[in-house]
Amino acid sequence: MLVFALSACSDDGGGGATAPTTTSTTDATTTAEPTTTAEPTTAPTATTDDATGTTAAPTTGTTDATTDATTDATGSTTDPGFDCAAIPAGPFTPEPLWSGYTGSEDLAFDGAGHLALKKDGQVVLVKADQSETVLADGFPQVYGTRFATNGDLLAALPQAGVLQAIAPGGEISDLATGLVGPNGLYVDPGGRVWLTEFAGSRVVRFDANWSKVTIYEGPDAASANGVVLDPGRGVLFFTNYGAGRLLKLAVDDQGAPAGAPEQVASVQGAKLDGLALDVCGHVYAVDQGNSRLYRVRLDGRGAAVGEPELLAEFPKNVANAQFGAGPGFDSSSLYVAGNPGDVYRLEVGVPGAAIGLP
Repeated sequence: MLVFALSACSDDGGGGATAPTTTSTTDATTTAEPTTTAEPTTAPTATTDDATGTTAAPTTGTTDATTDATTDATGSTTDPGFDCAAIPAGPFTPEPLWSGYTGSEDLAFDGAGHLALKKDGQVVLVKADQSETVLADGFPQVYGTRFATNGDLLAALPQAGVLQAIAPGGEISDLATGLVGPNGLYVDPGGRVWLTEFAGSRVVRFDANWSKVTIYEGPDAASANGVVLDPGRGVLFFTNYGAGRLLKLAVDDQGAPAGAPEQVASVQGAKLDGLALDVCGHVYAVDQGNSRLYRVRLDGRGAAVGEPELLAEFPKNVANAQFGAGPGFDSSSLYVAGNPGDVYRLEVGVPGAAIGLP
């Protein structure tokens, strides 16, 4: 998905000099909703289970999320081809790759050798050698981006409250309207689309006909931002940006909620933005407020093992990270981008979990 836009949690400050303290807990408590300066400011509205304005054909072909990962004796998600005990510890040094992708926050791999980014008003597909193809032009501010399994690039437009699709030929269509600050996007291995509504305090899922199903709405989703599904555990992870919290929500095989959100971990002073998952079931969270990246190691139940691990600090703002996918990109590296339009590579020595790809 493209790195379209101003950060869903835009805070243009770089990494601070002092690392924040971290806590891991299973008790989710919120004393006040965080305030932000660059996120949508539209007031939350009542939840609607059906998104109106659907004009595009469904991009999902199945409702069952599957994964190649298996479950070990403790229930944790592992990859049969990778020794999860051998994951190298950080910190790591980011490698600057490219600059000039202005307004970038998110980024999306199509698995065929392209990374979707935003460059001024254009959406471009960039190969590993930085050769570019323009996919669409005249695009406004965009937050979350991901490729759907039918090959369309999905784009969340926060100001318009719309989820759009850009077809491989550049045609643009509205998939859902009436959203309240649409932000983070994730396409699971089964093709289902998950989205956070930052200003609506909601996490939602879109089914094959683009009907919107509210997975959770409430204070734990205040300034909801990053989102990722672990189908092996049956757990949906999302962030509370303003409070620096990582939460989990049990979901069943059909993607319906099976309980209430629980806090997994928090990072004091952080603004937790985008999320990624590795094949061993550990979560990576970008601290957009301080230009840092953390890894939260998890057990088989999705509970934190120890404190969040600071993996890297970046010289300029970053907001989202995705594991490399496709020719020319390293599957054991995270590619990280943020507001100034710089893209970094961070080799972490473990592949990413399966995601939905065209």
